[in-house]
Amino acid sequence: MKKSVKILLSLLCLCPIVLLTACGDSTYYVINVSSSDDTIGTFSNNRSNNPRQLEGTSITLTAIEKNLDENPFICWVKDNNTVVSTERQLQMTYSSQTAGNYTAVFEESPSGMMYTAVDYLNINNPSYNGASFTLYYSNRGSDIYVELESGSFSSEGEYLSSHMAVLYLGGAGTMANYQYNFKIDITLAEETISLESQTILSNNSFNGTSTTLINFSNDNIEISMSLEKLNNSLYSVV
Repeated sequence: MKKSVKILLSLLCLCPIVLLTACGDSTYYVINVSSSDDTIGTFSNNRSNNPRQLEGTSITLTAIEKNLDENPFICWVKDNNTVVSTERQLQMTYSSQTAGNYTAVFEESPSGMMYTAVDYLNINNPSYNGASFTLYYSNRGSDIYVELESGSFSSEGEYLSSHMAVLYLGGAGTMANYQYNFKIDITLAEETISLESQTILSNNSFNGTSTTLINFSNDNIEISMSLEKLNNSLYSVV
C-alpha cells in the first residue's frame, strides 16, 4: 500500500510539469484588420473579438463595399506593402507567415488613393534586354532602402508588373508632399549597374490620372518607370 501511495504522489508531482510543458508548446499570433477608408467600405472578421489566436486557428475576412459602383473593393494588402488577395473573402490560418496587419482597400479617386504599384519599366539600351533587376525605395530622407519589385526585362526591353508589390503613400495621396528615392540594380551576366532617381509624390504628382512617370538615367542607359495608383481594373487579368 505504501508503494502505491508513493507512485500516486510521484504522478501528481509530474502532472504540473506535463501541463506546463504542453502550454509552453502553444504559439499565438496576431492578425489585425482595417479598411483603407471606413466611409466607403468596411469588413467583417470572425475573430474580431480577439485578434490574438493559437497557431492553426482559422480566420475569415470579408470586405464589404458601401457603394459597389463608385467604390468597388480592390484587394487585401498585408503590412502596407504586399497584395495577398483580390477576392473579397480571405480565408487563412494563424501562423508566422500570416501574422500581421491586413487592409481592405477600396477604390477612390486617383488623388485619394494611398496605395500605388509599379505598372511597367522600359529600358532604352537593347544590350540590357533580358537583364534582371531589383527596384528599391526609401522615403522621408531615410538612407535605408526597401525592396519594392524584382524581375527581368523582356526581349523588347520592357517589364510589366503584376501589381502585387505596393508602395504605401500614407497621407501623400491627399495632403502632404513626400520625397521618395528610388534605386534600381540591373544585372546582365556578371555586370551590375545601379541607377537612382529622386521624386516628390503627392496628389498633384498624378495630375488627375492614376499614373506618374519616373526616370532613371546615366551616360548610356535610361529607364522609365510608371507608378499607378491601385484600382479595380489592375487585377482584372491577373
